[in-house]
Amino acid sequence: MNSGITIENWREYAAPAIDPSLWSAIIPAAGRGSRLGFHRPKVLYPVAGRMILEWLLDLLLPCCQTMVFVLSPEGNLEVAGELERLAPGRYQIAIQEEPRGMGDAVEVGARLVTTRHAITVWGDQVALRPATIDAILRLQQGPLQPVATVPTLTVRPPYIHFARDEKGKIADVLQAREGDVMPAEGESDAGVFCFASSELKNLLLELHQSPTALGRNTGEFNFLPIIPLAAQGGKTVLTPRVLAREETIGVNNADDARKLETFLRGGRG
Repeated sequence: MNSGITIENWREYAAPAIDPSLWSAIIPAAGRGSRLGFHRPKVLYPVAGRMILEWLLDLLLPCCQTMVFVLSPEGNLEVAGELERLAPGRYQIAIQEEPRGMGDAVEVGARLVTTRHAITVWGDQVALRPATIDAILRLQQGPLQPVATVPTLTVRPPYIHFARDEKGKIADVLQAREGDVMPAEGESDAGVFCFASSELKNLLLELHQSPTALGRNTGEFNFLPIIPLAAQGGKTVLTPRVLAREETIGVNNADDARKLETFLRGGRG
């Protein structure tokens, strides 16, 4: 659904406030910081004087009942120790035994979710603003009753592009890393996705049967094809335009970390 929801009008379609009891966060964080020259779990990498983990906890704990961290067997103890120090009683850990892709990581985490809604945030997205999280969670809780709320924005050139059909519904997702031919300009996600939890679990099961689930180049169980799967299945998928460009930067390398230093030190609110 190309909803026409923007930073100016999103409150018209949103719940009056976030109800944290309705929400769990799923954080795929099984990766290591090898490309950063960091030999610990990537989520422990310092950016602007704080670990990525701390940025994520500050962002999501106020609006979620619990946070589910999907970790590797090797990184489990290190991250668990920090979680117990920083967020005792507010987290759960799911283990992704092998790196099979983001779809697999989300599926592993979703098994522990018992709340009505779930927000998934990639484990290196430290630049998301509290105002953006407030908007998308309230839209997901709101009267349109979407199966998913996925903020998008136009980027040039895109690494991810959601292609739409003549009715404005998302019909496909193109991914540069899978060798897809990308347009010069595209509609991209920001590594943050809200779902009705029961629908998320059902869609992941359905995605296993889809020919688009496994990446052509990586062979991984990809997560992003779940968005066109939901949209083309007749479900309401909101794609509000409420993001700033800086919020889409993940910490993939040292250059990304440097770009985010100024943004984060200046306050992301």
